Amino acid sequence: MLFPTFSFAFFFLAVFLGFWYVFRKKTERTPFLIAASFLFYAVWDWRFCFLLALSAAANYGFGYLVGTTKEHLYRKLWMIVSVVVNLLVLAFFKYYNFFAESANNLLRLAAGEPAPSFLFPALAIIMPVGISFYTFKVMSYVFDVYLCRMTAVRSFPDLLLYVSFFPQIASGPIVHAADFLPSLDQTLSAGIDPDSRPIEFARASVLIMSGLLKKLVFANFLSTLFVDPVLADPASVHALESFLAAIGYSVVIYTDFSGYSDLAIGIALLLGFQTPANFNRPYSSFSVTEFWKRWHITFSSWLRDYLYFSMGGSRFGKIRTLVALVCTMLLGGLWHGASWTFVLWGLMQGTALALERAFEYGNKRDSRWWVSAGQIVLTFLFTTISWIVFRAASPESVSSWFASLGGFGKPFVHTSPLILVLLVSGLAMHAIPDRVRHEAFSVWKRLPLPVPAILTALFLVALSIVSMSGVAPFIYFSF
Repeated sequence: MLFPTFSFAFFFLAVFLGFWYVFRKKTERTPFLIAASFLFYAVWDWRFCFLLALSAAANYGFGYLVGTTKEHLYRKLWMIVSVVVNLLVLAFFKYYNFFAESANNLLRLAAGEPAPSFLFPALAIIMPVGISFYTFKVMSYVFDVYLCRMTAVRSFPDLLLYVSFFPQIASGPIVHAADFLPSLDQTLSAGIDPDSRPIEFARASVLIMSGLLKKLVFANFLSTLFVDPVLADPASVHALESFLAAIGYSVVIYTDFSGYSDLAIGIALLLGFQTPANFNRPYSSFSVTEFWKRWHITFSSWLRDYLYFSMGGSRFGKIRTLVALVCTMLLGGLWHGASWTFVLWGLMQGTALALERAFEYGNKRDSRWWVSAGQIVLTFLFTTISWIVFRAASPESVSSWFASLGGFGKPFVHTSPLILVLLVSGLAMHAIPDRVRHEAFSVWKRLPLPVPAILTALFLVALSIVSMSGVAPFIYFSF
């Protein structure tokens, strides 16, 4: 069930009415939202609902053991056991065939001729939707209890709601347990007083319209009409068109993923749940270090808080810091999927972060506008090339794109005025200062309720006219 569909609209309407007008107590709202979340998840594959519930139950137990055990050694032991169990589940569903194939290649290389008598079998494994995201969430819960950022929850339904909450289950944002669970009682108690107005309709409507525009116009049109056909055979088009397609993919992955995040945050907001921002004009970054403060913020903060800091962070000298940065991003690349291109992408990001830290570059934006503009362009070019690696199915696909940059005698096949407008607009949205955004939102917020309601309805009608038939799955659903 995808957000920008009529089926989800009817589903959410029922959830919205039930949450605000039928179930008026926390004891009623918690099971109601859990049931709605599992129904939402079951639309993809009902069998994996059992895995989702089992993951929540296991980590509820680990959190209880970590939170109630007084001996530090045993607390750490239970935390390590929880990490091993969660990673084993994730590794089986997401990485088994990748590791099996890699191990088999090593066995063949070592054995030579004849072929080795034992090889790991390939398995037909279906990857559960959102397993990477909800696994990170349950790990966040155990980590936050271990780090004393919160106490272990006593109510299993509270933890089950945190893990399965339907706006975030498929592709995040990865809300930390310490940000979600301690405020859950207050969130679920909102609106009991008839005079209270806990729903931020203005902000939610802006987020939902933004998400729909990004996904249904920018991401869908650019990927379908331009990026996918060009990158499927970059050698057949002009070098400039191949390069524009790479820039196009930068726009596509941003508008697709940030569009999903806007929708998820806006939908959760309509139920009274506050969700941290996940994107903040990432292509206006002047360094890779700043980029990771603006791109997939909940994921990068997870890597920083639970992985980078656990490796020592910047507390044990520069060499240890640089190694921790590279290792963190390598694992962050592998988190996206079982492919050597993800490993290479993570290595590229980690190396760039390490070099910026080594030369103390990552936090220095030059005061001269033209130098700062050059920093932004160079960071964007590096990011665009890294996205080509990220998107590629194999290293050979990366080589094919680089080789296509020499094809100046080839024709322009897929470039059109519409594509150029979408490319420029997709990048230009990063140039709008936060101050202008805040002022525009203040105006929107002050309008009498009928005015934004009518404008929102007109926007939805216009979008339904200009958008393509059907909705492609969000890119990050595959992770």
